[in-house]
Amino acid sequence: MPTVKFIHCSDIHLGRQRLGGKLPDTDFAQALHFIVRYTLEQRADALLIAGDLYDSPSIQPPVLQQATACLAPLKEAGIPVFAIEGNHDRATVTGESHTWVKYLNDIGLLHLLSIPFTSQGPVITPWDDQRRQGSYIDFKGVRIVGAGYLGAGTVKRARLIAETLTGWRQDAGAGALIMLLHAGPDYIVQEGGGFSRENLEFLHECVDYLALGHIHKPMNHGGWAVNPGSPEHVRLEECRYDRQPRGMAVVEIDPSHTSPLRRAEIIEVPKRKVLSLRYDCSPHSNKTRRAMDAIQTDIERTLRTLGAAPEDAVRLELTGAVNLGRIRLDTEALAVYLQESLPVKAVEVISGGLQLAAGEGSPAGTVHAAPSREDLELSAIHEVVLQNPLPGLEQQADLLARLFYRFKEDVRNRASAQEIRERLQAHPLVEQLLAEVLEETPERSVAAAKDGDA
Repeated sequence: MPTVKFIHCSDIHLGRQRLGGKLPDTDFAQALHFIVRYTLEQRADALLIAGDLYDSPSIQPPVLQQATACLAPLKEAGIPVFAIEGNHDRATVTGESHTWVKYLNDIGLLHLLSIPFTSQGPVITPWDDQRRQGSYIDFKGVRIVGAGYLGAGTVKRARLIAETLTGWRQDAGAGALIMLLHAGPDYIVQEGGGFSRENLEFLHECVDYLALGHIHKPMNHGGWAVNPGSPEHVRLEECRYDRQPRGMAVVEIDPSHTSPLRRAEIIEVPKRKVLSLRYDCSPHSNKTRRAMDAIQTDIERTLRTLGAAPEDAVRLELTGAVNLGRIRLDTEALAVYLQESLPVKAVEVISGGLQLAAGEGSPAGTVHAAPSREDLELSAIHEVVLQNPLPGLEQQADLLARLFYRFKEDVRNRASAQEIRERLQAHPLVEQLLAEVLEETPERSVAAAKDGDA
């Protein structure tokens, strides 16, 4: 039996709006187009999409057109696409409402695999081509299982799914096995849909290749559990991952071999270039109001040295200490200045790490031992939380205050409603509250509570 080649990608995030639309959402369509073209050129047998094809369950017509235009060449070439939904693709945790990924499934551009849960556990069914639904599909000697996004109950639900998969192994009827799971292990365990490396091992006993998504950082665990990372910068801060290949994985499986997985390699997908710069404002901390001119000129000079080009984006983090009584620090004006003078496509300025310098009565350059703006605001929020405790969270004042501070920063930075909702869903306090609900819920209602129906 010949080797079967798959291209695995995830977290495309079609339709993502960044920096108020200054960076075009077509970047994400171009990334998917590259992956599709690579799939065709490599004559791969199938494309795997491990969730978050879209950035939101509510998309505009041009975004749907991007998806159909990108995937159509694969259908014309007879190369199937096997996909699962991620948390961004769904309007609800259960995924029961119709989504735009389901629409792509309905018109035959992909096979959407899913595993619904009832009070008895997971309902794992074979693919029904007439109804265009199912949990797994047998393809060229490889059984492909779509677990999807399992939310806060990822570990427990994955273990229940693994029990069925282990039974298949014992019956020797499944051949090689690939599992698609929208979850992120180890490096962000508290993220909704997260689990530790140790928890990966029980899946290794029944899965030959685990196709992961959800977290945008690339990861290859033991050569068999792979997250290729997002193919485009969903957030500019993701440029810190650019020192390693990111965007898609090439997977080769020999179903006839006792160890079927022959190759799992992450491959780079071209992205919009993002220049990341940390700039220390301290040398200008106690100068005249013309200090802002000096700061922006100095930053411009540095970015030119780094080779900033018109199509690049810039992520600028301001650090150090400034005397706000002397310097009129206007981050929006700084971003506009750099965009127009360099020029570059867009500039994101992060100023949360700045400290307050001493006033005119203190020696020049002196920095208060007092906390930074971030610390001052966080302290004020913490005090409000202590004075107005939320039932059940009296012992979590610090964590709750940090969550509220993060929301305040999201509003200040004009984050989208989807980004704020995503942060809330991923916060450990939400998982804690859900666990408490499940503790108090009768056994017959546990599955419904996990799905948000109780």
